[in-house]
Amino acid sequence: MNRLKKHKIKKTIYGLIGLVIIPIYSYIFSLNGPNGDLILVTFSQIGARYGAIENLIIWGILSSFYYFSLIEYLMYLSDTEIPVLRVTLAFSCLSLLITVFLPFAPAMFPFASETHNILAYITGVSIVLTLLLYNFSFWNRDRNLFYKSFFLLIAVLLVLIIVLIAAGVSSLFQIVLSSALCLYMFLELVLLEKSDKIDIFSKLREEKEEVDDWF
Repeated sequence: MNRLKKHKIKKTIYGLIGLVIIPIYSYIFSLNGPNGDLILVTFSQIGARYGAIENLIIWGILSSFYYFSLIEYLMYLSDTEIPVLRVTLAFSCLSLLITVFLPFAPAMFPFASETHNILAYITGVSIVLTLLLYNFSFWNRDRNLFYKSFFLLIAVLLVLIIVLIAAGVSSLFQIVLSSALCLYMFLELVLLEKSDKIDIFSKLREEKEEVDDWF
């Protein structure tokens, strides 16, 4: 199978996971809270207090895998080689995984709960930083792509801020957060495909030819 066909399959899988599976799973997971209330509790509280810790861990693994895998793929397609970007990507992914594995039950595990809270904020900041670094990698290569990516990210962040103000740190906010980030990353893939300056399809065709020549 050549790389162009693999790319189409990967795009379909990324779309299915990020636009369908993660949003639906996030919503179903939130129903484990008291009477399915989306405002009263957070994912962390649902996992610790309502016997859904396994569901929280699955959500964290699925989200971190999607985030890490898709950003890595975008970097590969765009030939983005920025060491600090790889560091922030790995750190934010690891931070997310550690966070979901730490129980949030202040009365029983005060230290673990405090660490959980701190890491949750650090994860959020490091993800935004990673996405900004990725965006700015296009500044000198494709200014049009940079503007589209940057303003799309700003729009996503504004939506999240509005939801945060309206619903607070809640299950509803976390559903919107995970769904919006998945949508944003998938749209980044679409924008990269449409770039006039960065031809990912030529890159994929050339790599196929190199493999064929090697054989």
